Amino acid sequence: MKIRFFFAFLVPLVVVTAFSCKPQQKQQKAVEATIDYSDTAYWYSCGDESHTADVFYVYPTVSTISFADNDSSWFADISLPEVREEANGNQRFNKMLYGEYNFYAPYYRQMIFEAYQQPEAIVDSLAQIAAKDVNDAFQYYMVHHNHGRPFFLMGHSQGSQMLIELLKNGMAEEQRKQMVAAYCIGYHVSAEELAAYPEALQPATDSTMQGLVIFNSVTDTTAIGMVSRGDVVGINPTTWTMATDTITAESHLGMAKYNEARDSVLIVPCPTRTYLYKHNTVCLDLDPEMVFIPAYEEMFPKGNLHFADSWLFGGNVVKNMQCRLRNYKN
Repeated sequence: MKIRFFFAFLVPLVVVTAFSCKPQQKQQKAVEATIDYSDTAYWYSCGDESHTADVFYVYPTVSTISFADNDSSWFADISLPEVREEANGNQRFNKMLYGEYNFYAPYYRQMIFEAYQQPEAIVDSLAQIAAKDVNDAFQYYMVHHNHGRPFFLMGHSQGSQMLIELLKNGMAEEQRKQMVAAYCIGYHVSAEELAAYPEALQPATDSTMQGLVIFNSVTDTTAIGMVSRGDVVGINPTTWTMATDTITAESHLGMAKYNEARDSVLIVPCPTRTYLYKHNTVCLDLDPEMVFIPAYEEMFPKGNLHFADSWLFGGNVVKNMQCRLRNYKN
């Protein structure tokens, strides 16, 4: 029997690639050159430094405002409290999930949904603003908050996109040595990127090594969408390898779910057999309508679990972070 879940609270409205409609090129409003990350208003969380390792977390696309209603800007205006509030539900959930680490989470001028309707060259240009914010926030964190501790990079969807840009263009070698792993969930790395950035994009191919960790999941091979098509580094998060064997349901250690009564995030059972196909994790026992949103069907067809990836393997991710950190310290 297929397992089906409805968790509207945890389903982010994420757009990470082009819509099917004809793109309309528009003039964008000028944006400020930099965000002052010494201002705590631009941080959801700056950690409490009570733990021995950190998480630097970048949230997915959460802004639903349209270009016309956003004063002709392709970016979320994080100077506005209501815009920052849009990200807080997602960030609060992840701060609970990764509560055994110091949690650092900046706000950034992420691209709004409509930006992805534009031609690829324009999208790439727009992405530089969001990527610069994430880089600036990370550099501020390293100088003023990290104090030499090992850290994890964590992101989902557009957040992962920006972390991959950080790895490629913003992280110094000494900083990379402190990174336990970069969990860039719900995105991709192409063969061309891997060849161009062999030192920066080192995929982790087992459960202990340092490096880049990517996974995307579907219920069957026909549901692979634009976000993960062509990925060359994705692994199965129930084994943390690129082996293509079918894995028993017992290897899935549960999904992360918000518990309203306790105001906490719990790991609850979600048994499913899995196997890796073209670097996508196929979940054989989950309902294809689990997180299906008809409005995004072309990008995320029925059976594509992009909207669930950040919490579907919560139990596996939490345990794996502990394993990689132990190995790093040893």
